[in-house]
Amino acid sequence: MFKKRLKILLFLIVGLIGLCVMYSIKTINDADLTRIISPKTVDANTKTILFEEGSFVKKRDFLFFKANSRDERFNSVFFDKFDEPKKSILSVKESFELDSVRKNDCNYIRCLQYKINFYNIPIILSKGLIGIEDFRFLEHIGIDYISIIRAIIADIKAGALVQGGSTLTQQLVKNIYFTNEKSFSRKIKEAILAVYIDFKFDKSSILEAYFNEVFWGSLGGIRIKGVNTAAVLYFNKPISELDPYESAILVSMLKGPNYYHPIYRTERLRGRADFIFNKLQSLELFDKNTDYQWSDKKWQSWQKQLISFQNDSFYEAIYLTTTRINKDPQLSEYRFFKTVMASKNLLRDLKDIEENLAVKIAFGGQNHKSFYYSKFERNVEKAFNEERHGVGSTLKPVLFQIYLEQGYKIEDMVSTEPITLNLISGNWTPSESHTPSASEYPISQALQESLNNPVVRLAHDIGFDKVEAILKKKIPHLKTPLAEYPAQLLGAIELSVAELFNLYTDFMSAQCSSGSGVYESLADPSQTTIRRMVKPALRQQHFFGKTGTSNNGFDNLFVGYDGHDLFTIWVGYEGVRSNKKSLRLYGSTTAFKLYQEIILYSGQRIASLACE
Repeated sequence: MFKKRLKILLFLIVGLIGLCVMYSIKTINDADLTRIISPKTVDANTKTILFEEGSFVKKRDFLFFKANSRDERFNSVFFDKFDEPKKSILSVKESFELDSVRKNDCNYIRCLQYKINFYNIPIILSKGLIGIEDFRFLEHIGIDYISIIRAIIADIKAGALVQGGSTLTQQLVKNIYFTNEKSFSRKIKEAILAVYIDFKFDKSSILEAYFNEVFWGSLGGIRIKGVNTAAVLYFNKPISELDPYESAILVSMLKGPNYYHPIYRTERLRGRADFIFNKLQSLELFDKNTDYQWSDKKWQSWQKQLISFQNDSFYEAIYLTTTRINKDPQLSEYRFFKTVMASKNLLRDLKDIEENLAVKIAFGGQNHKSFYYSKFERNVEKAFNEERHGVGSTLKPVLFQIYLEQGYKIEDMVSTEPITLNLISGNWTPSESHTPSASEYPISQALQESLNNPVVRLAHDIGFDKVEAILKKKIPHLKTPLAEYPAQLLGAIELSVAELFNLYTDFMSAQCSSGSGVYESLADPSQTTIRRMVKPALRQQHFFGKTGTSNNGFDNLFVGYDGHDLFTIWVGYEGVRSNKKSLRLYGSTTAFKLYQEIILYSGQRIASLACE
């Protein structure tokens, strides 16, 4: 009888062991270990960004971008390239190059991760983390029996799972594979994987994975993954330049990045950081004779900077710069970064007028272009190629180019008097936004003031049929006969942002091949519709630009060229328009305002029309 029972017991034990082995194998097989120790991907981007002599950048924009670039040179190296580097607006006195933005290794949406090798992680962080979070890390096998026993006793006393005995390896496994749910099955799987990982990889590889894969909270809706990313985004500096107190802050946040959030839980974080700092000091990881601890003023200044960066969309701008789908190699990454920031800030400033506004921008050249759309959750392809908007007066330069090709000269006089057409629908006379100062203008001035009657009059004199034949090739969906729908000449026609961009790339080519009279007429901002909005620094510059406003302010546009890139910008309302009469918006106060911020502070000089 005894032997029979013993056999049954042994059978049960063997069976239980077998089940445990099978469960362990399944747990390990289900885990993708490349997510923990992923092979290093080489950043093949050797591109540099040129900042041209005579151009401008905003100091805080530049320093933030520089911290997120691959360039590890000290800021002082670059300050030598600027006039009066202490000013908020920096003038480039000597051209220089900056390395491109870092490679974003994060596979999640709206997440930034700059991976780093273990040997580049400061000792104060690696040793400090071990000393504070898992001081037996170098000795245990992935799980720490002493900590587990301590946690079990605490859980029994509390009657619930209240304390963990997790090692750094277990924390890494939890961050990669599991949620924060406190359950027995999760802890078992976590322990199995931790032991296997400790067996398979050396301690430095595990620490490297920990520092690269753990989340360090979020800023501006962008998740921060890895310590190197945290150093850059929280302190605006590479990890190698962190001081001991800044290192203490980062280690403090690991306990709960949201619980110790630097913007919303500043005092809580400060208390934790002081404790960690003293702990690091007791481990003798830095010079005790230097006072690194932050004052009240320093804490307030840091919090204010983070809020400022968040409100001005710095974090989203750098994320989109690192992850943009259509990476145009000819476009300055810094210009793209500025484009996102300027767009977001414009929409923020316009919220008092209307919240449901969006920005679409196509920019580039004849054979290359990039897109930016402020509503990332929508279909970008459809937004740029299919969705059409009223173009308003942005069509006028194209029309005047057609008129000049039919024999007119830019200096020829044209009547500004009202012209009335007898249409099937009735008599129609174009209205003007202002009264002309003379009964006749040179064609160039009529274009500069964006008058309507001269546009229709010249088409009438040339012949609507002839203008229609030419315009139909450029805009296939033009409504015909043009003689019965002449309002299209004044922008009562819709184009997608991509279509408008393509229309203007052809226009720019025509300016090079058949004369640049139209371009030159609109290249003096002090004489055109943007004259009241242009900043002093741009007033004397020479760049092409034309505004457009359509559909009672629901569609606002600007087309510009600064010698580097052609821009077509749309700022408008994307919701249901039937219940709204109008918006107090114009191309000059929206799309041009955005364009001005981009070209003025992107580190590139305004150049002339490039025809080669």
